[in-house]
Amino acid sequence: AMAASRPLGRAAANFSTIIRCNTPLSTTNGPFYACGYCSQQVSYASSASHTCTPAHMPTTHMPAPAPSLTHTNTSGRTINRRTELDYEELRALQVAGDIALIDVRDSQELQNYGDIPGSLNIPLGKIKDALQLSKDEWEKEFHRQKPDIGYRNLVFYARGPNASSAAVEIAHRLGFKRSRHYIGGWEDYCRQTGRPLKKLQDDGFRARSNYYTTNFNQYLF
Repeated sequence: AMAASRPLGRAAANFSTIIRCNTPLSTTNGPFYACGYCSQQVSYASSASHTCTPAHMPTTHMPAPAPSLTHTNTSGRTINRRTELDYEELRALQVAGDIALIDVRDSQELQNYGDIPGSLNIPLGKIKDALQLSKDEWEKEFHRQKPDIGYRNLVFYARGPNASSAAVEIAHRLGFKRSRHYIGGWEDYCRQTGRPLKKLQDDGFRARSNYYTTNFNQYLF
């Protein structure tokens, strides 16, 4: 069931990105960071190497990188956490029960390929109208609670990233500016879970193989 808007669950928080480094942990203070060896305040903007003090500290080393909102997943692709999430975060949100997951594929594809448990199917062409429904209209239509406009864990997915990224753009234009999409989509979910990609033979889908490379501007304003 679609969860009401609330802070990110504890289980999801436990899936935070683990960063491994060869140097001790440094702490940040605005545009500066504290060296993990000698606690000196060093500017992120500095390109010069930094020498620890006192003299018995380790040798010269470069400034630490500034914090980033991106993360490289197991496939090597960099994730933009503002608009995207990967399987690990998707699974964490599912475990926490803190996600509103919307499948934007069409009904024929959904029937032949299957879906992620707990997701709600709203085809991409209907996303714009659906998100403009009142809460009462949404609940009458979909039999679950409509996510609040500021809810961060409104997540779209499709077979791959193209249709779901178009859904995010529509949602952002309608004010759901914290919504994101599962970039790997159904194909990545099947790889991660071992589920079959298809439930039925679907010769017709191959004839529409360009569906995910289509220009989705027709669905936008």
